[in-house]
Amino acid sequence: MPKPAPWSPKPAVAKLPLAVRKDIRDNFESKKEDFETRIKELTGTDSFTININAAEVWAYAEDGNTSAGTCFSGYVEGFISALKNFMTKYDDNGKSFFNEAVTQSELTLAVNPNGDKGETINSAVKDGVYQILFRHDRLGYNQNWLDDTMLPAIESAPREGFSLSAKNSIENEYEAEIDELQEEINKLCGDKFTLDPNFEEIYKTLSAAGEKVGDNNWQARIGATVLNYFKGLKYQLEYQGFKEDEMLQEGLQEIVETKTFKVRVVPKTKSTTETVVEDGVVYLQCAADRWSYNANDMGEGLLKLL
Repeated sequence: MPKPAPWSPKPAVAKLPLAVRKDIRDNFESKKEDFETRIKELTGTDSFTININAAEVWAYAEDGNTSAGTCFSGYVEGFISALKNFMTKYDDNGKSFFNEAVTQSELTLAVNPNGDKGETINSAVKDGVYQILFRHDRLGYNQNWLDDTMLPAIESAPREGFSLSAKNSIENEYEAEIDELQEEINKLCGDKFTLDPNFEEIYKTLSAAGEKVGDNNWQARIGATVLNYFKGLKYQLEYQGFKEDEMLQEGLQEIVETKTFKVRVVPKTKSTTETVVEDGVVYLQCAADRWSYNANDMGEGLLKLL
């Protein structure tokens, strides 16, 4: 059986019918300035442009459909709704990441280059322009379903450091929660200890591991996972009898000269979680393919290492 011909984009419409041009004028161009103002308010930018090539997009419309302006406005409204939710969730970080990705401060609508494999609606950032992508045979469908596509599009833009989802998790699921746990662990240890989340090194290691990471949504949960590891440490300290036992506490302080508990990811472990002491540091460690597993076991066997 011969292979189907590969999909290729349609040529632009040579001249849009008058009824189509009228609908664009009445139902899109008349709203465009308001759309751009709303987007500027959300992004905090001085300018933002909506640039849709009507002749290219409308090549995919059904025969006889003249509601181009209504269609374009529907996509832009869907984008603004998704952008509002994005900024509500990620706040100032969201603004920074969005503007650093969408460097041209421009929005466009285009056919998905993946042809039949493309989603009904999707997003991408290309050359600093935010693209709303529609499947070639689904123009006008699911215009309000952009929420889940915005974060991947923004994070796809090259950037050094943490991804937006990782940064959000660290700030809201770790930094906002760690102080009380830190105090509880200090009491169990009989002195002030440092809890080192080691986020930068962990992020680089897990990023390099790719699909081998045990949690396929690890970036969005990195803060919560490390917090859970330290909660596991607290549980193990209690279970192993460190609470109010001065002998055990002094033994811990003597062996752990740096008074530091540090999370790390290593190439290989003998068990899902491991606790080791090296150079006066207690390392709570796992391999990438066991990331986030068995958090309550972190710190297991610590007493035997003293």
